Amino acid sequence: MVVADLAQDPYPPALRSLAAAAIARARRRLKKGAPTLAVHTVAWMRALSRGAPPEAYFTHARAFPMLLLPWWLEAMIRGSPAPAFQRDILYSTITGYYFVRMIDDLMDGEHPPRSESLPALIFFHTEFQQTYHRYFPYGHPFWGAFEDASYAAAETASRDAAPGKIDRAQFLATSARKIAGAKVPLAAVCHRYERPDLLEPWSAFVDLLGRWHQMLNDMHGWSQDLGRGTSTYFLSEASSRAEAEGSVAEWVVTDGFAWGMEELDIWMEDLLVAARQLDAPPLVTYLEARRAALRFEWQELRRSLVPLEVLASALRPHTSR
Repeated sequence: MVVADLAQDPYPPALRSLAAAAIARARRRLKKGAPTLAVHTVAWMRALSRGAPPEAYFTHARAFPMLLLPWWLEAMIRGSPAPAFQRDILYSTITGYYFVRMIDDLMDGEHPPRSESLPALIFFHTEFQQTYHRYFPYGHPFWGAFEDASYAAAETASRDAAPGKIDRAQFLATSARKIAGAKVPLAAVCHRYERPDLLEPWSAFVDLLGRWHQMLNDMHGWSQDLGRGTSTYFLSEASSRAEAEGSVAEWVVTDGFAWGMEELDIWMEDLLVAARQLDAPPLVTYLEARRAALRFEWQELRRSLVPLEVLASALRPHTSR
């Protein structure tokens, strides 16, 4: 399942330029401090983007909008984002993402990073954290938010490593924690402009968006997850709902996508309500575009599933009366 591109690119040219500059900055600092490690790490970064410029990995249509959220929040507070501050926010966010992604790839085991690149974890986490030192001294409330988000992400990664079914309550409790790191740049913006009152509602929005985004990813990668035995909420539902004589794959084709799309649509309504309460029009526009793109893709997918549904019905054992 592939989600259609958004009709309008939500990433301003200035933000895209800052993302490219952040990648270049990471390469420079890595090459200067650890030139041997840089060779292996840059190769790993390129592999993630599959031949596209590495910055495009963070700004494609299906990417979690971790770069957009602090951009929009700062624009809401001060009228327009401050380029110098956003430059550091993007750099910290991107290096922080690489840190988490390398750990995830290592734990998943499907495409683990080469051992020569693993020491880059030290580099990525150092850059992720130290970038904020120039803005927030030791003991500043920002560091409490930083710790909370970091520990939440670490706890979730550890829990996800354990095999087993994931029920609805577990999914709702942990899906948002997977992208808890996205709250760090939001906390930076709120504390930079002395608006800590905005952190709770924006963090709550990230929780809702994390739920929606994780479900969509699980639906998109259900076949790969099934093949490598990865536990997801979507596959756990498939296992529970599949008929005794049926299979997970059959349920996904005949009922699963429809069930998942209905869940996503309901959760998108919650997202839109929350976004309007945040008084961030670009965020509302972004969500409406994501909803429209997904609904269009679902119409196309539904037509392509009809022959598979017929085949599944024909192959299903029929009991005689």
